[in-house]
Amino acid sequence: MKQLAKTLHKKFSHLIQQVIGITFSRNPNPNEANVAEGEEIVEDQTAQLEKQIPLPDRVKKDEQKLLLNNPYPAKPRQFKKASLFPDSKTSIAALSLVLHGVAEVLSQKMNLSWKTEGSSTFSYEKEVESGKGKIFYYVTDNPETSQPETLAEEAALVVIDQFDPRACAIHLIYCALVASLDKPWSGNFIIDDRQLLEYTGLVKRRDLCKHEKLSILYHLLRQPAQVLACIAWPKQGKVGAFTVADLKIWDVSIIRDFETDKAGNSKLVGLKVIGQAGVWTKYFLNKSKYHYHTGIITKKTVQKLFSIGKQNAGAARILVWLTFQIQPEFQDCVMGKTLMEIAYSADKVSTAEQDRQLRRQMADDFETDLKVVKEAGWQVELETGPAWLTSSKSTKRPIGYWSEILNSKWRFHLPVEVQERLTMDSNQLSANNIQPLSGNVIREARKAKGWSRAFFATTMGKSVSWVDAVETGTRKVSQKDLPKLLNTLELHLNRY
Repeated sequence: MKQLAKTLHKKFSHLIQQVIGITFSRNPNPNEANVAEGEEIVEDQTAQLEKQIPLPDRVKKDEQKLLLNNPYPAKPRQFKKASLFPDSKTSIAALSLVLHGVAEVLSQKMNLSWKTEGSSTFSYEKEVESGKGKIFYYVTDNPETSQPETLAEEAALVVIDQFDPRACAIHLIYCALVASLDKPWSGNFIIDDRQLLEYTGLVKRRDLCKHEKLSILYHLLRQPAQVLACIAWPKQGKVGAFTVADLKIWDVSIIRDFETDKAGNSKLVGLKVIGQAGVWTKYFLNKSKYHYHTGIITKKTVQKLFSIGKQNAGAARILVWLTFQIQPEFQDCVMGKTLMEIAYSADKVSTAEQDRQLRRQMADDFETDLKVVKEAGWQVELETGPAWLTSSKSTKRPIGYWSEILNSKWRFHLPVEVQERLTMDSNQLSANNIQPLSGNVIREARKAKGWSRAFFATTMGKSVSWVDAVETGTRKVSQKDLPKLLNTLELHLNRY
């Protein structure tokens, strides 16, 4: 019996050593729960993983290499619920003109002015600074490759037709994730299915099983990465012109986890996205120079964008436009015709002039879509127009209603959650006894960027007289406006 016990003890000890060896080869530091983002795995570690940790057959071959090059510990990383939205309502996000174009392609699809270039490549051209610069957008069907192919018209139309407005919600999530990185041009962001289900609101869908939810997500996660761009940015003041020839806006890899049920059916049970932004971040998310631009998005807007899907494509387009366009203290009004062209395309609005039935349908859709926008938290005011446009009572539209809709003027205000976030940030500045900037500092910072007073006023959503008053010192910058002014002029109060 003693001899048998020794033999069993010896075998058991040997087995424990093997397990410990495997564990430490997967995670060299047992005190660390995660592999640091961006950490390179040396070649001999990868070889050990290939030998010691055979991947299950359920993982596809094209994902095996990615798993080996990005090893994760056996225990999955634990995220706080809705960690992208630390206050459960809002998040800082990259909202530059470049990213607005991506959202337009995903939501507007063929409503944009696409054209075929000389090389037969299909592209959408967006002007910068009244045509001084341009951004060219393309689509691809192989975003996973290092150099994705831009498609010609016939193949591009197939891809564009498959774009889903819900992918705009995914795009906004990417915009928020990349804005959280210290150096977006070199760091990776990681997000898993638990987070995605929470951010998109899919977690609330009781009519779908997990496999169905994750299948929907997988289909949409790739779409923002299928939009490519080439940027030719003009000189602005002392900031020189530049060109970004790297076409990738988002470089994402999606790792899927499958299980086989008793009936032999393969079920999707988990997924993880490893993403990296393209070279554009060096120019638009670099605080030290160029055109750093971030804003605030709300969880409610993201979830509303995802929930309306294709049912309210017009509302989705308006929400996308508002998210990228409306700034704090936005002063300008938007014409009803402009809103309808954003929601339904200029061609369709023009066609409705001669089509009575189409006018009725679009008027109904416009009324519904504005309600959806309000449900997403945006504040909508009728600046100029008949009262029936905002009446809660169902009344018959008067003769000439179409003209009244087109000529109406609307004012939009940021969601309450965003305004509260801005106020909170301002209060934090006040709590730290930070003194307002002097007019001379503001004027010199504006001139350093080569901006006119009119351009700076437009950027701030203010009037030229406001800029004059602030720069001459006859008016102080309010605590509400201070965070935006600092961000716009890239100033740091502790330097002054």
